Amino acid sequence: MGVFQKSCAVAALSVGLTVSSVSAIAQTNYILAGASPGGLWSLLGVGVDKALRASDPNATVTYQTSGGGFANAALVSTNKVNMGIMHDAEAKLAVEGGDPYKAPVSNIRAMAVMYNFAAFQPMISKEFAEKYGVFSYEDLAAKKPPVRLIINKRGNIAYNQAVEVLEAYGVTLKDIESWGGSVLYAGSGGAVELMKNRQADMTTNNVFIGHSSVREIVNTIPVVMLPIRDDVLQSVRTKMGTLDMVIPKAAYDFLPGDYKTLALTAMLVVNADTPDDEVYKITKALVANIGEIQGVHKAMRALTPEMMVGQNAIPFHPGAVKAFKEAGLM
Repeated sequence: MGVFQKSCAVAALSVGLTVSSVSAIAQTNYILAGASPGGLWSLLGVGVDKALRASDPNATVTYQTSGGGFANAALVSTNKVNMGIMHDAEAKLAVEGGDPYKAPVSNIRAMAVMYNFAAFQPMISKEFAEKYGVFSYEDLAAKKPPVRLIINKRGNIAYNQAVEVLEAYGVTLKDIESWGGSVLYAGSGGAVELMKNRQADMTTNNVFIGHSSVREIVNTIPVVMLPIRDDVLQSVRTKMGTLDMVIPKAAYDFLPGDYKTLALTAMLVVNADTPDDEVYKITKALVANIGEIQGVHKAMRALTPEMMVGQNAIPFHPGAVKAFKEAGLM
């Protein structure tokens, strides 16, 4: 029994079907590993399901919660699921065998990018910035203020990006603590409360432009966005396999101009051994019915067919390449 038939059996049992009835839906029921329930990735699962069914009414995509992108590499590589969502930086770490992987995960391939605009947005309270003269990462490194810094939790790739940027300026988390500061670990919701309650001075995270967490913070306290030097952008981008992006000045009232930063790209990955015709069929449906994905969340309206091919972390699956070439995207 192949991976797609096995996944059909798993899905059928989960909804009370008998194994004998699975053959009727073999090759059309796919399991997609995402992250926690209720987040954007679960909505992407809905969008992928709708896009595939728009081309094949008998097809279904079942979203499976998981530990996130790092976990999904293992699930895809061991054929526990048919597809997984991963960030580009997570995929690059996987194929290189970097932390948290104990060995390279060499058999994952990209199928299609879902978004490339999770922007790194390091904000520091204006009050703290003015008190200590910290308006850049260079200032932070030189003046060593007792900053209370929020970064995402370890195991979230946004944590890695925040640490990489700091280290590019010669600053470690231990340095911050040695200055009399502290490092707080929180996602976007926790960061909002910490900043609003004046329990932290600086926050870093990868979120969409205008994300509610950013809006809540800036509507409560004045902030400064710390600029990132071009050479740092390049070094972190190269190391993590990520892309750059620009936040336009008009996005936030407090920006003095367009803001160059880093971004995380989320993409669908599959096992390298997945049959070419399966990946071709799914990819073709995603391109043809992109509106189904765009409709799951207002942020996804920015998704374009051209964006679906925009990543440099791992190779694309041959089946996806065929579909993209047919669509004139490669």
